[in-house]
Amino acid sequence: MKVELPAHPKRKLGQNFLVDLNVIRKIIAFIDPAPTDVIVEIGSGTGALTALLAPRVSRLIAVEFDPDLIPYLACIERVEVVEKDIRKVRIVDLAAGKVRIIGNLPYYISTPILTDLITQRQSISNMILMFQEEVADRITALPSTPEYGYLSVISQYFCRIARGFRITRNCFRPRPEIESRILRFDFHETTRVDEAEFAKFVSAAFSQRRKKLRNNLARIPGVDPEQIVPILAELGIAENTRAEDLSAAQFEQLILRFNLKS
Repeated sequence: MKVELPAHPKRKLGQNFLVDLNVIRKIIAFIDPAPTDVIVEIGSGTGALTALLAPRVSRLIAVEFDPDLIPYLACIERVEVVEKDIRKVRIVDLAAGKVRIIGNLPYYISTPILTDLITQRQSISNMILMFQEEVADRITALPSTPEYGYLSVISQYFCRIARGFRITRNCFRPRPEIESRILRFDFHETTRVDEAEFAKFVSAAFSQRRKKLRNNLARIPGVDPEQIVPILAELGIAENTRAEDLSAAQFEQLILRFNLKS
């Protein structure tokens, strides 16, 4: 199988096409497809991964935004092609029951796509996604590290995340400026705070990263400033703590303790 490439990849769409067949096979092994799987692939490109994966699953729905790439996908057997921006697609409209999501997310929109997929998790069983390495590091970062922030907390609150293997930039054409990494996301079965409330609270807590947590919390509607220090003490959180020092579970505790749960 030869990986065909368009004559002029579109820089504005962040197009970097995976061309290393050994790596493509390694990705498929990491996905570990089952014959009963329904898979939605984001940004299928020229179908290098799509063509090898489609025969191994029940359904493969390729979502591709670039109309110039649709002919590449249309000629692959057993693939349903949806020409749309994934940000304008409701997963529940693509298939009955839960689907698996795979894809190489463009750097410039990887965060909004990931956060949007999390809000649709009732329709998704799990996700195998490729990110540029620095984004993967932010998603999986631990508290009190430089990379840890809003995206880390949101991802880790709703998902169990497993770091997969690294993919060098030499495996892509055109070659990107940074390495990539595969991550697997499995959703926690239950959470005590909904996405909107959790995201709003965490965003406010990180709004001024250099300020202490108590100062940022005082700006959140519904939070009584007089109760901040006592509640932090009650939860074993130091008064001089900053947002990046808290785990996702501690953010949940704060929301529940301030009675902000929707």
